[in-house]
Amino acid sequence: MFLRSLIICCYLMGAYWASYHFPSMKMVFYPTLGAFSFLFMHRVDNIREIRRIIIGAIIAVTMGSIFYTISTGAVSFFLTALVTITLIQFFKWNAAPILAVSFIPYFAHPVSMWALPIAVLVSLTGLLVSIWLIGKVEQLNWYVSLSGKITQARLQIRTPFESLKKEV
Repeated sequence: MFLRSLIICCYLMGAYWASYHFPSMKMVFYPTLGAFSFLFMHRVDNIREIRRIIIGAIIAVTMGSIFYTISTGAVSFFLTALVTITLIQFFKWNAAPILAVSFIPYFAHPVSMWALPIAVLVSLTGLLVSIWLIGKVEQLNWYVSLSGKITQARLQIRTPFESLKKEV
């Protein structure tokens, strides 16, 4: 799990750097990308499900952008939420960040209707590549061996502290 956390944090750092240089895209990178990262980090072994969630996020942000382009008011926001929740339930996209990403246009105020869908596509595709990389590294023999040794060492350190904790 440490490797996953390290790679995801490096990716988020890169996303933050990009958002700093392109301020109009800041809401795309945080907090939504962080939520997707945490969600995907626990699903490294299921790339097919991750792709489905990414497709759902692209559809949701595109719908949110379309509704926002039509009207910036509360009714448009309500329709975005209603349609997105309906799609999440219908397609069984088990990912709450999809709803969050659909609201980005209402807070980021994009200049173009396609700016946010493209930015979300790029950022989530980069995240998918990072997740794929994690899966490949975790399959390497040297990593499996190292990970086993680290786990054993952690358990040896942890055992005395657990007995002390039980006494207290």
